[in-house]
Amino acid sequence: MNTFIFRSSFPIKKEDLFQFHENPIGFETLVGGTKGIKVLKSPKSLQVGEEVILEINILPFWKKIWIAKHISYKKNEFFVDNQEEGPFLKFEHTHRFLDGSNGHSILSEEIKINYYLWPISRFLLFPILFLMFHKRHALTGKHFGVKPKLIFCRYS
Repeated sequence: MNTFIFRSSFPIKKEDLFQFHENPIGFETLVGGTKGIKVLKSPKSLQVGEEVILEINILPFWKKIWIAKHISYKKNEFFVDNQEEGPFLKFEHTHRFLDGSNGHSILSEEIKINYYLWPISRFLLFPILFLMFHKRHALTGKHFGVKPKLIFCRYS
């Protein structure tokens, strides 16, 4: 198992960045309009115990239910969701909100991931994860009218 890390700098305060994720508009912006994902249950908050249920298209005729539960939370610092059921053997997603320099903030997405045929599949998943989080950070920046700057992207 590895941890995939995708980190970007945003020219906004981390409290504003966190608030975007805490507000329902954040979930709707980042997940609601994604092709191949049907939201069956949205979270009401980022608090521990909240659940998200998605139906995702794996292949054109193969759909999978993905259930994730929020398992940890500290306002303006981080929140963690964990796959309870879904396509991965393990998928634990930590969202960290860090102070950057010059009034910027850093959003660090850290995914502890395990998939079938690991470590071979880690190479197949990397471009998918990169594109997904690049898009998510771009959508977040678009919400604020700013452009995020990629700082770091790799497995640890």
